[in-house]
Amino acid sequence: MITTRTPEFIIVGRRDAASYTLWDIAPAPADLIRRRRAVEELDVEAGDALGQVDIIQGATGAEALDSFIDGLRRASGNPDYALAPTSNLSNLAATSAHTNGAASTGMVLVEATVWPGPDSFRITGWHTFDTAPEGRIHGAIVSSGFTFPDGAVTVRINDHHNVTSTLDLATACTVLAASGQLDSRVLGQVVLLGELRGFDGAINGLPGVTDAARTAHINGHRTVLVPARQAHDVRALGLDLNVIAVRDLAAAVTALRALAELAGRA
Repeated sequence: MITTRTPEFIIVGRRDAASYTLWDIAPAPADLIRRRRAVEELDVEAGDALGQVDIIQGATGAEALDSFIDGLRRASGNPDYALAPTSNLSNLAATSAHTNGAASTGMVLVEATVWPGPDSFRITGWHTFDTAPEGRIHGAIVSSGFTFPDGAVTVRINDHHNVTSTLDLATACTVLAASGQLDSRVLGQVVLLGELRGFDGAINGLPGVTDAARTAHINGHRTVLVPARQAHDVRALGLDLNVIAVRDLAAAVTALRALAELAGRA
């Protein structure tokens, strides 16, 4: 059964007697090592200015901040406790999502964030041999009938394990989820495998998909989306996997939306 997890946000600011001054808010990294480092660095900086760092759940930054302020209001016993007018709200609209890729050598975490600001698209941590992933993924999203988000879109690949274009599907889906076109919560429970064709969003089969499926199974994942032409090979492994065959990005999004709906009913 697919379970969903609500996104989390790092909130940095200062608590005063009658208000809270927000200094910054950003999606919390899904990678635990990156998260710990970020919080440790922010703790030092915030502490020097008599501030605090908190991690709060919320579907969006605004929802997380509202929940946080409501908690402070209840804790203070002051029904008028509110956000200070001098708060920095410039990053409040930032949204993020993450999902999993895999290779024979290990799991790969893919994180996407959409920030307010000038339009741009940047991927970090991608294999150096693949020099044009942004164009391919952007093209696949648009040609599949989805909207590439406005703002600064950043994707980070953690522990790429020499994986290249098999991360295309995972990257495209995290961008769609971070921009609100797909439920981000379901992505953390699946593994997405496949290379995208930029001009029509089709998913190409690639060597190593069966090995990647084995890795996903070993690491406790039970649902994998794979290129349709390779689904038979993955099922033939005889593993306890829910193998979903997808021919293109649109089909993958349809399958993920169905999984999210089932999870919502559970």
